[in-house]
Amino acid sequence: MNKSYLKQMLTYFSKVYHLGEKINTLNKKRFKSPFEISTITFIVLFAFMLQIRS
Repeated sequence: MNKSYLKQMLTYFSKVYHLGEKINTLNKKRFKSPFEISTITFIVLFAFMLQIRS
């Protein structure tokens, strides 16, 4: 997977599924974490997309 394809795929997911808006609406209710929930969600989604083999 080259960088150009990965950038296109991330842009597509962002436009189609409006991931930025959905990630920003998430909130954490259980405990105070030193990390933002949007950062953790992005890392998990990014790792999942890297595992997908075409």
